[in-house]
Amino acid sequence: MSACGGSGGSLSSTPLPPPPPAAQSNTSLTDLKFSEDLVGFATVMQYNVLRSTGGATQRAAAVSSSAIVRYDASTKSYTVVGLTLPQSTFAASNRQAGDSTPVISVYEKASGNKSENLVLFNPGPANTELALTYASYGALQTIVDKGASVDVDTAFFAFGVQTAAADMPRTGTSNYRTKIDGQFSDAGGVYALSGPSTFSANFGAGTVALTMDLTAQNVVNGLPKSLGTHNIDGSIRDGNQFAGASSGGGTYGVVVGGHFYGPAAAEIGGSFSVVGGGGVGSGAIVGKKQ
Repeated sequence: MSACGGSGGSLSSTPLPPPPPAAQSNTSLTDLKFSEDLVGFATVMQYNVLRSTGGATQRAAAVSSSAIVRYDASTKSYTVVGLTLPQSTFAASNRQAGDSTPVISVYEKASGNKSENLVLFNPGPANTELALTYASYGALQTIVDKGASVDVDTAFFAFGVQTAAADMPRTGTSNYRTKIDGQFSDAGGVYALSGPSTFSANFGAGTVALTMDLTAQNVVNGLPKSLGTHNIDGSIRDGNQFAGASSGGGTYGVVVGGHFYGPAAAEIGGSFSVVGGGGVGSGAIVGKKQ
């Protein structure tokens, strides 16, 4: 599915717009029945790409913050709120059936020289990559065609049905099967991010441990680039959240933040930034207990 920039930094809890009144809440993402604000973290990257070379230059610093996926049950529409990207709603009519699969749902809109697309990772047992029930992630991208170049804003975000603070485990450890996805840009071009990852939580100690072996592939010529293996130690905080950063002083640094989702922290979802080597990237991580 692939799509922050800046000089790194930590994820922040940016104030979000107040949610609309909701009489009921959804118990999972596999059967959304009610309109609801689904809360998570997002990381935004903004860059310009020259058509002549394919090289990318950063337009603004990375922004990592709280985010909301606002689901409207009456129209089956999604609105991503709380990012630096302009707020935009994607209706059921914007879904691209030919591009959507059991793994992802693709939505697109266009007006003049501006195009917008939203890709959501599908929850449920039909997803052959990772069958999630309570957490998911997406990528929101806005592209403005300027002729010789294009301006691109890309956000990766996680969202879902959060674990209630009272339902968070207080003892024991859990390992999660995970998936990472993202995008990286530098003078060499724009790259899709992927690679193996692991996530574990020690609920008694209030800590988390994450490893990410980041591999980048140029979206134009397919050339690979390794962004290194990152060992990230973090903490569980604010009831059902986690945050951490890589250490070791390598070329690339990673900052991650997210939430636990579902009963008894059954799943996780978060966003991350990667900065270094003259480039910037953003991505998302999701996982479920093994």
